[in-house]
Amino acid sequence: MSLLRSTVLVLLTLVIGGCAMPMRVSLTPEQRAKITELKARVVVVQDEVIVAVQPSNVGAATGGGLIGAMIDSSITNSRVKASQEVMGPFYARIEDVDYRKEFNEAIRRELANYPIKVAQFTTTPRALSQDSLAQLRGELLPGQALLVIYPRYYLTMDFRNLDVEATVSMWTKDGPANVPVQRGILYYQSQPVGAGGKESIALWGDQGAAAFRGAIKDSIVETINLVLMDMDLKAPGDNAAPSQSYAFNAGAQQAQIKGRLVKETATRKTVLGDDKKLYSLPVIAGTVASAGQ
Repeated sequence: MSLLRSTVLVLLTLVIGGCAMPMRVSLTPEQRAKITELKARVVVVQDEVIVAVQPSNVGAATGGGLIGAMIDSSITNSRVKASQEVMGPFYARIEDVDYRKEFNEAIRRELANYPIKVAQFTTTPRALSQDSLAQLRGELLPGQALLVIYPRYYLTMDFRNLDVEATVSMWTKDGPANVPVQRGILYYQSQPVGAGGKESIALWGDQGAAAFRGAIKDSIVETINLVLMDMDLKAPGDNAAPSQSYAFNAGAQQAQIKGRLVKETATRKTVLGDDKKLYSLPVIAGTVASAGQ
């Protein structure tokens, strides 16, 4: 496994938790009235699926310090190595899967349905730095805004689900330096496959990785649906129904997402979480057969 893949595995443990920027920012009617067209920039950095790895927190539990940090590093690196070993044969089966190409082609088509006209579309594998973002904003003409879509995709820590987290933000030329005028975090989780670990990887890779390829396609369709939905999604009012709990695989454990149902089909539920993220969650299907059956 390449050093880049190993590094991304570790970095993913640091970025899943989010950042100090507001989780959700809604475009005001006044701001929207000033925008006549968008320049869209789709950033897909990854060229292959990775695995979420739980970082060690021994250091924090023991009061921190150099010794704690060294222990954390050793434990996290051990977990990354174990994930590499499990994933090794699977990568050979999905070598021809090109998420970036499929996502870019699909969203290029579907952005024709975005609530604001998309006049220009650019795809790139390069993450945006603050300097490059400032440059792109500086090039905007009157009435234009910059739409940035940045998806990440990975298998959960237990290998059972394919997850996609996409950040969608909109920037104007004269807006605040570090806060977009519109921002949403969109989260897709696939149907679970297997009981976890090597069994799940075997099932993902079975029959030419049919389950994985299907989940990739479904994730792209659903993520783009969330992108289109998010623009006009309003926060619930004071008289909204109480939040409900929805099943969610956090990798290390089964968890619950608290939120309000936005849309429901036979296979998926779209939920606006109390954490301000918009989720596409699976309606859990029947038990998946074990590998080899």
